[in-house]
Amino acid sequence: MKLIAITPEITLSHESEYIEMILDSGFDYVHIRKPSFDVNAMRKFILNIPQLFHSRLKLHSCFELVDEFNVAGVHLNSRNKYFEQNDSCNELSLSKSCHSVGELSTSCEYEYVFLSPVFDSISKNGYKSNFELEEISQIFRTRSYSNVIALGGIKAEYLPLLAETGFAGAAFLGYLFCDVDKNELNKKLEFINKYKR
Repeated sequence: MKLIAITPEITLSHESEYIEMILDSGFDYVHIRKPSFDVNAMRKFILNIPQLFHSRLKLHSCFELVDEFNVAGVHLNSRNKYFEQNDSCNELSLSKSCHSVGELSTSCEYEYVFLSPVFDSISKNGYKSNFELEEISQIFRTRSYSNVIALGGIKAEYLPLLAETGFAGAAFLGYLFCDVDKNELNKKLEFINKYKR
């Protein structure tokens, strides 16, 4: 399964170290989601992450920085719906947020898409699941979606169930970044690798 982490909106004091730990543990990507950042703040944030890991970062905003840093790609969402590909960024990976099954119809245009919230959110109070896993499993079987990533309330122990349902991977936010220190994060990363298929 593809493993993805999404940063919290509010920057944590050791966040660059957390990102390094997450990627070093085997995660495919970390999505940098900082809606309040301008280009200068985003640049400073990326520079705090070792260059070795830049090629596994995806930006949710400040797309103009893709020419400055060797990032993996960009993620499209309700705030940033479009990205103009040019010759210098043809290798960039595109991903997109979806909040309904109907939105998955364009999933083949992207490396992967997020479907959320699959479970009740950990990081957003009152953000409840929109889906029944059995219904999603049936849709995956009949429509051959092979690049849908589960997002929303994801915990390590859910990984086998998500794989059985037909998800291509899982995206973690609150589970990794809410109320953690380095020791706690390390335990959670070990737990995720234990359950990963």
